[in-house]
Amino acid sequence: MKIAVYLAAVPAKTKNQAKRDFLLRFGQGAKACGEEVWLVEDHTVIDADIAVLQGWVGMKSAPHLELRRKVIKEQRKKNKHTLVIDSNLYGFLDTADKDRYLRYSLDGIFPTTGFYFDNRIDPARWAEIKNSYGFQERPWRSQGQYVLICLQRDGGWSMDGFSILQWLDTIIPRIRAITNRQILIRPHPGSLRTVPDVRKRWPDIAVSDNDDIRQDLDRAWCTVTYNSSPGVASLLWGVPSFITDPDPRRSQVNGWACTDLSMIENPPLLDRSEFYHKLAQCHFATDTLATGDAWRFMRARLP
Repeated sequence: MKIAVYLAAVPAKTKNQAKRDFLLRFGQGAKACGEEVWLVEDHTVIDADIAVLQGWVGMKSAPHLELRRKVIKEQRKKNKHTLVIDSNLYGFLDTADKDRYLRYSLDGIFPTTGFYFDNRIDPARWAEIKNSYGFQERPWRSQGQYVLICLQRDGGWSMDGFSILQWLDTIIPRIRAITNRQILIRPHPGSLRTVPDVRKRWPDIAVSDNDDIRQDLDRAWCTVTYNSSPGVASLLWGVPSFITDPDPRRSQVNGWACTDLSMIENPPLLDRSEFYHKLAQCHFATDTLATGDAWRFMRARLP
């Protein structure tokens, strides 16, 4: 199998050089599995069975994003695959090593468009991740103080360009019509520039300054997001999650989060066993990429 690893699809001026290293390690592991691996250093798009990218594309434009668009377009045109390396949904469990694991999907970034290698569940995946973090499944919370609204990156691809302030304008009145509980807004760490506008627009609502989401989850009654990863942290921490994306299937917590805000005072507390296992199938430890173990697992499940 021919695999093209696009190193130039990482921002040229990124401070996170680890992203390039992840790609190199993956290429090394694929080669160890007997694959023909091409490391693409420029913006040339080559014919390959699998194209490997770090990150997806949104509405913004930049040289590395244009390369990603070209790669994705060519792979789709030829009915071939694009493997996407994305952020670790368990990263909140160890803020000092958020990239201990990375998430992998095929041909898309949303559960509606991407394949997450969960067609055959291997229970060992979740067991390994739990052991790595020293984490045990938590029961559903029995009490909580506030509704925690977790913001996403302002104008990011996961919100289709919908601004955070516009979303808050619609979501806060809806929450206040349902419950008298306090509201706490948690900004996205990548969009802290929005905080002054949030405070100005909603001066009577507290804005969290905690770096660690677990500190906010500890006293939360529930969380509300558009469709983002804090919903995963919420469910793992035992806090009911609500998602407001018009297409909730795009969220990683779809099926276990509630989409009906009218149920804030009585959210459904579902069995999360399947959620734990499905999420684990697409996460692999970065320090084991070079052995090829991650690629062997994915290759055996290719559609």
